[in-house]
Amino acid sequence: MSVNILDSKIAGKLVKTEDTVSNNSRTKIKKGKAKNSDLPSGALEQGQWRTSFLPSLMYWVGNSDYGWFVPENELESALEHIFNAVYGSRQGPSDFCPDGLGFHLVCQRIQEWRAGFGSTAVSILMAYFASTPECKTQEAREEYAEDQLQDCRFVYEDPDNEEQPGAFLSEYILRIFASHLSAISGRVRVDELVEFGKPGYLTALTLAAAAAERALILVQSRLLIDSDPSNSGGKNHKILQTLNEATNKMSHTGTAFSSGNWETDTLAYMDSIKDLPNSRIQDILTRAEEYMKHPRHNHRSAAEDSSGSSHSIAPANKRAHLRICKFLSSFLFTC
Repeated sequence: MSVNILDSKIAGKLVKTEDTVSNNSRTKIKKGKAKNSDLPSGALEQGQWRTSFLPSLMYWVGNSDYGWFVPENELESALEHIFNAVYGSRQGPSDFCPDGLGFHLVCQRIQEWRAGFGSTAVSILMAYFASTPECKTQEAREEYAEDQLQDCRFVYEDPDNEEQPGAFLSEYILRIFASHLSAISGRVRVDELVEFGKPGYLTALTLAAAAAERALILVQSRLLIDSDPSNSGGKNHKILQTLNEATNKMSHTGTAFSSGNWETDTLAYMDSIKDLPNSRIQDILTRAEEYMKHPRHNHRSAAEDSSGSSHSIAPANKRAHLRICKFLSSFLFTC
């Protein structure tokens, strides 16, 4: 799948490929019923597993180019380096064997981190609808989504600007990406891992874009609707089930934010984000920090970590309305 995102809009076609990747080179996140008690000895002391280890791990995954899959050997090595950086030698070996429950627990946390992009994108979109008088009815929301799906307007800060539309600077993308910045607050630096020196945030930005697209598709397809919180686990919206042709039963399989549904599109976004200049990444980081749920204290900002210098927080761009749109499968989206 080839996508070109530049600061000039170019008409073209989007071609999806059906290439598959061998499980020998990349391993899907495994499922299991591992518990915190299965972690290496001392991992839970002083709350460092939650406040430092997991943020550092998600920073590594989000700053990598693995997308939906992480090579098992690479993850094992990263866990060892992160464990040593967080806990030092006092805790002994990390003991994250791929066949062990501790390793499976880490995989579950990564899976939950990815799923968080999908739920965040849905919540932001529904909150926008709830606060916008013009989007009170389901019909108005569908019309809005359909309009925004044209030419992938949700990606851009100013989609009507032919020369400088501002790829990945829309408020919608920034708000979703900000949830990742909140999740990695508290990370420690791990010099042994090259991802801790790269400014790309490749996988995190890619998942943010794919999650935004999915949420709009759900609205356009009448699959994301308002609901009574008492019947929806406290949420004021719900995603309807669709027919699973494999089982002939209704389920959420077809609408899930998963590799099975979104890997091809995710790879396309990733190819585009790889071409973004470092200055754009810095701009994304600086602006997204405004939307962080829990502002970090006594930690360097993401922009500082990426550039090596401090950046002031830019004021919100009034043009960057919550423009949400779909990445159409028959078109090349431009930036």
